[in-house]
Amino acid sequence: MRTFCMSKVARLFLLFVTYIFIVAMPSHATKTVIDVISSDPAFSRLIKELQRLRLIVLINKREKCTFFAPTNAAFAKWDDENKGKRMDKQTLMYHLLPDSTLTTDLKGDMLLETLLVKEGFLGNHSEGQLIKVTKPSWRPGRKVRLLIGGAELLEHDWAADNGVVHVVDRLLTPPEIITETIQQYDELSLLFNIVHTARLDSLLQQHRPFTVFAPTTDALKKLNDIEVQYLRHPQGRNDLEITFHHHIHAGTLYKQDIKPGTSSVSTLEGQELMISLESDKLLIDNAEVVRTDILSSNGVIHMVSLPLLPSSLVWTPAKYLVGLNATKFVDSLRDAGLSRYIDDPEASYTIFAPQDDIFDPDTVLKDLLQYHVVPGKKLQPNFQDGQLLDTELYTEFLNGKAQKSKIQIKQENKRKTLLIDEVEIKGEPVQIGKSIIYLISKTLELPKSLVKTIKHDESLARYMDALSLTGLDKRLSDARGVTVFAPSTSAWESLGLVKNYLLLNDSSFSALESVVRYAIVEDIRYTAGFKQGSTLLRTSEGSQLVVEKKSGTIYVGEGRLERSEQVGGQVIADDILVKSGVIHKVSAVALPPTLAITLYNLLQGAGTNTFLGAFETSNITRILTSWEQDFTIFAPTDEAFKKAGLLEGALNDWDFAARLVRLHVIPGKVLKLEEDIDYDEASMLNSDSRLSFRDIHHDGKTFGVRVKGARSSKEARVVDAGYAHPAWSDEEYRKAGFSGYGIRQQFAVDGNKENIVDSKTAPRSGGVVYVIDRVLLPGDPDPMSAAWFWIGVVVLALLGTIVLCGLTILSVHALATEIRQMEGYAPVAAADEEAAAQNEGGAAVPVADA
Repeated sequence: MRTFCMSKVARLFLLFVTYIFIVAMPSHATKTVIDVISSDPAFSRLIKELQRLRLIVLINKREKCTFFAPTNAAFAKWDDENKGKRMDKQTLMYHLLPDSTLTTDLKGDMLLETLLVKEGFLGNHSEGQLIKVTKPSWRPGRKVRLLIGGAELLEHDWAADNGVVHVVDRLLTPPEIITETIQQYDELSLLFNIVHTARLDSLLQQHRPFTVFAPTTDALKKLNDIEVQYLRHPQGRNDLEITFHHHIHAGTLYKQDIKPGTSSVSTLEGQELMISLESDKLLIDNAEVVRTDILSSNGVIHMVSLPLLPSSLVWTPAKYLVGLNATKFVDSLRDAGLSRYIDDPEASYTIFAPQDDIFDPDTVLKDLLQYHVVPGKKLQPNFQDGQLLDTELYTEFLNGKAQKSKIQIKQENKRKTLLIDEVEIKGEPVQIGKSIIYLISKTLELPKSLVKTIKHDESLARYMDALSLTGLDKRLSDARGVTVFAPSTSAWESLGLVKNYLLLNDSSFSALESVVRYAIVEDIRYTAGFKQGSTLLRTSEGSQLVVEKKSGTIYVGEGRLERSEQVGGQVIADDILVKSGVIHKVSAVALPPTLAITLYNLLQGAGTNTFLGAFETSNITRILTSWEQDFTIFAPTDEAFKKAGLLEGALNDWDFAARLVRLHVIPGKVLKLEEDIDYDEASMLNSDSRLSFRDIHHDGKTFGVRVKGARSSKEARVVDAGYAHPAWSDEEYRKAGFSGYGIRQQFAVDGNKENIVDSKTAPRSGGVVYVIDRVLLPGDPDPMSAAWFWIGVVVLALLGTIVLCGLTILSVHALATEIRQMEGYAPVAAADEEAAAQNEGGAAVPVADA
């Protein structure tokens, strides 16, 4: 009983102590954040999710917190945007702040730390993810809005004993890792594309903090397309990585951490970035920060208006060539040991670059690569048509000199095309430092060999024939450093009988060789090197060649072949580049001053063998080889003699042959048949035997020749011609070349007559041969054939003889009759006459006896 009483007393005491303890203890919160939101049915979904994720106890245990509470409508919106996805604990933890924060404490651009912690992502293991407060610009008539992580506050400052509740219209999304965050902004799409393609984005996926100064797409476009393409190319990956790391700081640097004034921040690349903050304007290395504090789970992003380029990134021609899609060309240059042209930023070159789609590195040798490079920076506006550029190719074929390349400018309608060695230059040139790059439409070709170039040019076919005939084509194949003034085929044809003689047979071989050699100068002479006036060049033949430059036009040869208004032939195509030198195409064949081509040689070239035979019969062949006097000779063709119908052996008669030949020769002058000519000249036969000439069609092409006064209007046509070429001795040539004889020459320049030079006359006479298609005969009576002339002569002679004989017989008969009458003789009448007399007179008349 006693024990029972003591137990009862003990129990009562314990109850009393417990009561006193409870009464003495301070009272706990009676209304938590959970109580606040659970009392409103608009948050039923939130309570349900908190219960499911077991966050009720965690929140209730907080002494202080701020809860950005999404409504049921916010959850509905989230469900629509995240089909099939369940709410997670991290997202709801991102709605909680560790302290009680009223809206009066919130300011624009403020960063708030949440209860969402990702260990190491922001450096400190306990550092919570941040959320950003923004205040959109206010407009009159509208309420001031406040955004938390992009969600608008619908209600705010609901007080609870352990915190405060703010109602938001949507769920807050926790920041993602930097690479994912970058993808969410269109302004950073190009940056992500470049970095992701180069597989550099793995760095920013690490679970440690970074600050990225991210250039926008517009910022990256301030790098030119070539630089961007280079950085995106595999060969530019190293530079891209260096540049990318120059935009990254290891750690977090928020705008609120930056103090006004100037400071610096380190980068992963090693070089520091300069930071300037003044009047809320933030600059990073002179690039304006256009958007700050883009939050990521492992750092922060600031958008900048310019790319931040490290000093270690040096732009070179090689990098630009890669960016221009000429990577194969770059690789070939480096493989050939020619990287100095493209890798040295201080070097100055002009580079003609083929792009990858047209360049085959397997077919390109070192020489050809050097041919694409020109020393110095050659700007396009300074280019002129026909301009020659020294290349980096120095060759033994040019005696150690640089091979040239040639600029051409073609204008078609309004389109202007720029070419290099007939290869089109594409687009605008690209300047990089002290160098410049021109893209070309195909790989350049090295100049071909001299002989091959001549052989492949149809307009030089006759000169090629001459080279082959003389064997000089083989010698020129091994030539070094030569200039060839190659006459065109039309130039050879204009020589007329001279050409025929030179190509005649072995007898003219040495003459042909001297002509061919006279066009070759054993030195490289480009047209730009000729000064105004005359230049004498020593040729392979041994004589000096006159080159005359006047107002940009160049003439070759001294022009004495025709004693004409021309100083040699004009260069009609200049600076044709070849492996061993240069070719200039000329409009006339220059004949060496030591070469003598006589009138006899011209008649040989004309093939007028019958006429030559008449010369030999007449014994006046001396005029064909003498240089004492000028002669103009009209030489009938052999066919003309056949049609002349001369009696057999007529040309063997010395007197007849001499008269005939002299009738075809005009002494004392070189007659030049030219347009609208119409006059006559005395022949060598006599002053009365004159030859008249006329331009038949008044076009300077078809000329007729006849004996003046001949009854026939039939003319001989000139079918070919050639001028004799007297040789000069070295002394005569020297005197003529330097002292001169004062004849002022003229010739056409762009259609105008223009005095250009005091050229020199030859110190010796010459002559000209015109080949005609009829034999000239005096008094040619019948236009059908000259043979009628000789038939007429014979007939007249016979008729004269007959008439003379008849007159003689009549005269003798009359004299005899008169004598007989004087002697009394009378004729006896006939019987019928007697009968008649008797009938009339009745008696007969007597006749005296004889």
